[in-house]
Amino acid sequence: MKTIALYDGTCSLCKESKRMFQKLDWLEKVEWISLQEYEKGEHTHIFDKESLRKELHLITPTGKVLKGYYAIRYLFLLFPASCLIGLIGYIPLSPIIGKPIYKWVAKNRHRWTKGKCKDGSCSL
Repeated sequence: MKTIALYDGTCSLCKESKRMFQKLDWLEKVEWISLQEYEKGEHTHIFDKESLRKELHLITPTGKVLKGYYAIRYLFLLFPASCLIGLIGYIPLSPIIGKPIYKWVAKNRHRWTKGKCKDGSCSL
């Protein structure tokens, strides 16, 4: 079973991040599903719509849910080319720095991508 990554399919930064991670995923360990598509189906994991739009959600092969900073560090650890970066994320106290940075980037992502939005979805 693959890790499932739920990303915002209307966000240019999210789509670009997905593209970057897919390049690193030589072993095809991750299935990327836009949260908009995920919400249309019936699934084992039910998430709050607002929560899904705030941060990346991962469902690991064991069924564990990881969000935000913890999802990103898990992804980096999955791929051979980025596993050292992922290991840094597991150093004790690294979440003290990593979580606020992730939250700030996620909260402000639409500000940076307005010029890249073709459908107007980034004008939040």
